[in-house]
Amino acid sequence: MNLLGKIFTFAILFAAVVVLVVAVAVYGTHKNWQTEYNALKSRFDAAAAASADLETRYQEQVSKLEAEKAAAVQDVSKLETERVTLVGSNAKLQKDVDDLSGERRKNEALVAATEENNSRLTDEVAGLRTLILEHQQARDQAFTTTLKATTDLHTTAGQLQQLQERNQQITEQLATATASAREGGAERDGSVIPRVRGQVSASRRADGAQLIEISIGADDGIKPGYTVEVFRGDRYLGRAESLRADPDRAVGRVLREFQQGQIQEGDDVATKLRVG
Repeated sequence: MNLLGKIFTFAILFAAVVVLVVAVAVYGTHKNWQTEYNALKSRFDAAAAASADLETRYQEQVSKLEAEKAAAVQDVSKLETERVTLVGSNAKLQKDVDDLSGERRKNEALVAATEENNSRLTDEVAGLRTLILEHQQARDQAFTTTLKATTDLHTTAGQLQQLQERNQQITEQLATATASAREGGAERDGSVIPRVRGQVSASRRADGAQLIEISIGADDGIKPGYTVEVFRGDRYLGRAESLRADPDRAVGRVLREFQQGQIQEGDDVATKLRVG
């Protein structure tokens, strides 16, 4: 036997020893796999049931969380709406605060003005009281003066009545003298009424009165306010008062209280019925 055969023999012996050791070890660790399987299956079923229960609980938790999430989203939406409302309310409140601040400042200014006005009115009242006292004193003095003046007035009234009566008498005497003077051809101022004659050159009505135009005027001595007599032949027709006097003619108004006939163009006029 050569060396190679010895090596192979030794190797086979070593392999046999290893197989023996392994067989002994396998035999020593031999178990009942059916029993182990049943135990493992029981444990697996229990684990599967627990897993199913956990899955169910997980789904319930997920559903609950989804519901809570939806509720939270709704709450957030409501809170956002409330926040916007609160922001608007806050802005309005801030505006109200600003308005109230402005109103307060106005009221403070008004109070200050009122106090100043009250002070001024107090001074005015004091001045008015002094003025009232002065007026009362003046009234008392005026009453005394009025009483004296009333007495004097009664005395003066009697004198005035006497003077009025005397004035009426003088007026009547003056009127009589004036009429007499005019009949004599003179006015009160001493001027002499000219004795002239003319004719009615035109006649018309205005404002309910008859106006006539006569052929004598300022150059003939006629003045506004003078009167002329109107006649036709021997018939007396009336009297007219001169309203306007031009150099060569005058316009007069027929006095109704003296009219005794219809006055027309061609009738004669004169300052006196008889001309000397």
